[in-house]
Amino acid sequence: MNRVLQRWWIAFFCASASLASSGETATLRTTDTQIVVEAGAAAPRLVSLQIPGQAKWEDRVSEPLINAIEIADKSTPLHWQFNRDASRVDEQNVFSNTMTVIDGASNVASSLKAGVQADEIVVNPATNKLYLTSYQSQDVTVIDGASDRDMKVAAGTHLWGIAVNPVTNRIYVANTGRSNVTVIDGKTNATTFVNTGEIPCALAVDSSSGRIYTVNYATDNVTVIDGGSNSVIATVRVGARPQAIAIDSLSHRVYVANNRGDTVTVIDGTNNSVIATVKTSSGPYAIAVDSATNRAFGANLAGGSVTVIDGRTLTGTTAAMPTVE
Repeated sequence: MNRVLQRWWIAFFCASASLASSGETATLRTTDTQIVVEAGAAAPRLVSLQIPGQAKWEDRVSEPLINAIEIADKSTPLHWQFNRDASRVDEQNVFSNTMTVIDGASNVASSLKAGVQADEIVVNPATNKLYLTSYQSQDVTVIDGASDRDMKVAAGTHLWGIAVNPVTNRIYVANTGRSNVTVIDGKTNATTFVNTGEIPCALAVDSSSGRIYTVNYATDNVTVIDGGSNSVIATVRVGARPQAIAIDSLSHRVYVANNRGDTVTVIDGTNNSVIATVKTSSGPYAIAVDSATNRAFGANLAGGSVTVIDGRTLTGTTAAMPTVE
């Protein structure tokens, strides 16, 4: 079992123990793994495990809790204790399909019925509209920020990843189930589909060039889409199992976190060529860019570390995140 899956096991035990009552299930999902767990009277139980392209594995018997995990190639014993009083979830907050809205001027929070258990939310500040996706839904939920009214736009299958270009008022949605990107016209809500590689899982828009970059997890590449014509203009090979992407629109540099490759691929957005491959710690899974300092920050699963990439020298420095007690 690799380290990423080990972390999923730890997460599944914690999440399952926090379900409201025995018999209830919860789903944990990454871009390539889906785990369903069931709460029990004294311990959680694995219900099923599914990986794209493979048959679903279903647990037919009650499995005991694992008694050890491997950390840094050493076996570490685990000791479990079930706390019934602490193992509760307020379903009104977690499963009520609501969204918390914070007024930026007063910092006052209010709840808004979203009508969907959203996985991702993006905002078009030019139109004051919100776009919500859910892996379990085939629709994108559009919410008018002024009236709080919502509507649905059919977008595809297994929606995972969404980005908006406020300049063109177009929204881009990654369909992991169909290996394409849905382009939504923000004015008419009309849709267009653009083919990508397999399991597109993340998107980023360079609003200054109008190009869209789609990370394809299963084919280890990035599809580059021209935002004007909605056509593919390039396919760029990156590292193993790319999972996240960020763009510096000032320098037109594209940063792709390769989860299994333990690297970040840097693409020159002006010609779509790879100009650097920066080594990270194990399992980079998220990345962000600070255009003001010309730096990129990649979050790594291993050790809770962050790799800081200098956009000028294209070199990286990895440091552990401080712990909070």
